[in-house]
Amino acid sequence: MNGKLTTLMSIYGNHPFNKGAESMKVSRIRLLIILMLNLLLTVSLSAQTGDIIGVVIDKETQAPLIGVNVVVSGTDRGAATDPDGRYHIRSIPVGTYNLTFYMMGYEKLEKLNIPVSPDRISQMDVSLGISSIAGEEVIVTATAFVKARDAVVSDRNIDYNELIRDPGGAMDVQRMMQALPAVVSGADQENEIIVRGGEPAENLFLMDNIEIPNPNHFGNQGMGGGPIAIINPLFIREVDFYAGAFPARYGGKASSVMDIHLKEGNREKFHMDMDMGMSGIGLFIEGPIANGDVSYMLGFHKSYLDLMIKSFGMTAVPQYYSFQGKLVWYLSPKTKLIWNGLYGNDAINIEEGNESVSQGAEYVDVKSYEYATGLTLKTLFGKNRYSLITLSNVGNYWDYNVKEGMADGGTNTFFIKNDLETEWTLKGDYFHRINNRHDFMVGANIKYIQFNHRDWYEGDIAWTYYYHPYDDPTDTTFYYNADDYYSASPDTFTTHGIAKIYNEWNLDKNIWATKYAVYGQYKWKPTPKIIITAGLRYSIFEYSNYSMLAPRFGFSYKLTPVTSINVGYGKHFQEPAYFNFTANLEKNRKLKSRSTDQYVLGIEHLFTKDLKGSIEIYQKDYQNLSLLRSWVKHDSLDYYKKEMMSIGEGYSRGIEFFLQKKLSEDFNFTLSYSHYIAKRKDVRREDEPYYTADYDFRDVFTFISGYRWNMHEYKWYRNVRDKKLWKAMSWLISPGDEFELSVRWRYTKGRPYTRQTYDPFLRRWYTSWGTDINTERLPEYHRFDLMILRRWMYKSTAVVAYIDIMNIYGRKNIWGYNYAADGSIENVYQFSLFPVGGFTLEF
Repeated sequence: MNGKLTTLMSIYGNHPFNKGAESMKVSRIRLLIILMLNLLLTVSLSAQTGDIIGVVIDKETQAPLIGVNVVVSGTDRGAATDPDGRYHIRSIPVGTYNLTFYMMGYEKLEKLNIPVSPDRISQMDVSLGISSIAGEEVIVTATAFVKARDAVVSDRNIDYNELIRDPGGAMDVQRMMQALPAVVSGADQENEIIVRGGEPAENLFLMDNIEIPNPNHFGNQGMGGGPIAIINPLFIREVDFYAGAFPARYGGKASSVMDIHLKEGNREKFHMDMDMGMSGIGLFIEGPIANGDVSYMLGFHKSYLDLMIKSFGMTAVPQYYSFQGKLVWYLSPKTKLIWNGLYGNDAINIEEGNESVSQGAEYVDVKSYEYATGLTLKTLFGKNRYSLITLSNVGNYWDYNVKEGMADGGTNTFFIKNDLETEWTLKGDYFHRINNRHDFMVGANIKYIQFNHRDWYEGDIAWTYYYHPYDDPTDTTFYYNADDYYSASPDTFTTHGIAKIYNEWNLDKNIWATKYAVYGQYKWKPTPKIIITAGLRYSIFEYSNYSMLAPRFGFSYKLTPVTSINVGYGKHFQEPAYFNFTANLEKNRKLKSRSTDQYVLGIEHLFTKDLKGSIEIYQKDYQNLSLLRSWVKHDSLDYYKKEMMSIGEGYSRGIEFFLQKKLSEDFNFTLSYSHYIAKRKDVRREDEPYYTADYDFRDVFTFISGYRWNMHEYKWYRNVRDKKLWKAMSWLISPGDEFELSVRWRYTKGRPYTRQTYDPFLRRWYTSWGTDINTERLPEYHRFDLMILRRWMYKSTAVVAYIDIMNIYGRKNIWGYNYAADGSIENVYQFSLFPVGGFTLEF
């Protein structure tokens, strides 16, 4: 039943709207257009200026840096940081600029594409790392690429300005990460991150030091993805992503880490944004309180997908909303208290299903919510030490009500899920730089975990059937095989007997468990060209009484100032999903945590300040994967009542190529390619010990490119920009003061799947115990996305509008197959042509 619900939650394709809803949709869209048009007609197009502010800190110690030079590239404007690390550059003409940060002894950094809007204060906070090469060379060698903290291998860093320009990403950071060679997703309809031949839910999400199980609307239980992200992109400062062998301070997941760092609210001026996009229509405000002693950010989003036309492939209308907030109390120059809050609420009703393996019910009501909140105390101790203490609470709730249509026209509820999972976490980290060659960190956390599962299933009967030929129901001729009569008369069947009775199942269990972890990491720079990191993490999950020791190691050698050879190793553990424990309370309590051993070797080279390439090879070994005993012990009807065994093994190995030119002037591109093999051990047999893993896409290629035009450079645009007719129609025909066109093309081989067998005697599809696993592949996948982004600058307002057209040539990529009870098979498709539009109004 869980598998059926997972599929239902993932699909949101064709759903008919009635004429009243269609009319309402058209009226709302017209009203929105009129409001935008009136806004554009009432503002002046005269040139204005804006400011840029920010804080510059040491990357390792978080101490503010005094005397850092901050220069607006291509202008004579700039500033230097004060004793608190703060800078303020005033009266910059509106436009988009690059900022260069440099200071003797630190790496020179260039931040790209900072928008300066009229009468608005833009904010850019950065951290600088100590240069590994002494002397004046540090002043002339700059880079637009940021290294994730303590990362040696397999890391990427992106900021908000890159996120909004990603074609096909719909401003969703998880979808953007799918452009990396290490990352794939199971389907267009979800943003799940699956890394290097792994499985769903193996990525750790953090938001400002708070661990979040799944930051998405309609996230499936025990998974890490969903169709719509909850985290508001306007809150995001930057994201560090680790694809493997990540530092010791991260734990609890087997494959990767996405560490999302939020910006702080503006301490000098109130700002408000209105926006609409894939995540809904919303409002964002930020500003100071108490003369800047407190800053805040607040955001709200509400869905509007119910207004979209049915041709976009929707079977049901999802409704959702979210709140997000952040407050920062600047208690002293060295201490601040940070509060973060996130809440999402979801609801969907799926009707008109058919009797099939993949859907299995005609009516599904789903309600869920997810939240995360936490307080972090950040304290600096001098210039070389700091600590983070975080108390957080996160939770997810799922309410499923599944019904079947009855012959009398009514419905019968046969499955109910009311599950709540929460985690209280107290975490403390201490960082200390002894000198420029030695630093270390230590930390510990304790988690109080609740999984309150209240599920009910009324039971079921697996019937046997006979087929009466010649449309004669009185003919009870029956053959066990039934193939002959089924082939001649597949729709003329009658129940014959009972193959198995599934008893009513009722679960009402509230379990509290504790998890402890301690960890530490040491970094040593014996020479300016060598960096060595060594870490260790120990944890124990009290409920299963399973302890885990996870060493980490990294080595980096600079062949030249711009070329490095990197080696990494990490052992990582992940507890089973909590519903696996309650599925069989007696047998599954001793399930072990899955583990991976990850080995990575790579080389990276900085060709220019905005062009970087890397090649990595890796090996990832799995142990203690949880498998159903019914699958291991030749029992397709599950007489073992969901008992699981931690005996699964597997591996993946591959090579990755990545080349990226960032948008420092007017052109950018990304090329990524991965070839890998992922296998799992077939514990049923010895003659073929390994089979192809579920997410072995084998070959993954992504190409992204974009070009930006500054329209003020064109005389014809300057001549027409102030014309009254042009003003009135600018929202429709104008390219904007800035115009960007970007594309993405993605290709993968088809995902593996196992051939199903139909038994007309049972009228069920099944995989027999002896069936070879994942011997088939879906057709190859490819998709072309196009994004157009425009920016207008007005007297006191800026408008950013975009249209993101996914799968522009309408490729029918198959998601999977729908196996119906009558023996027929239908294709289930991913996104067809899917345009997503949006805008942001900056006040």
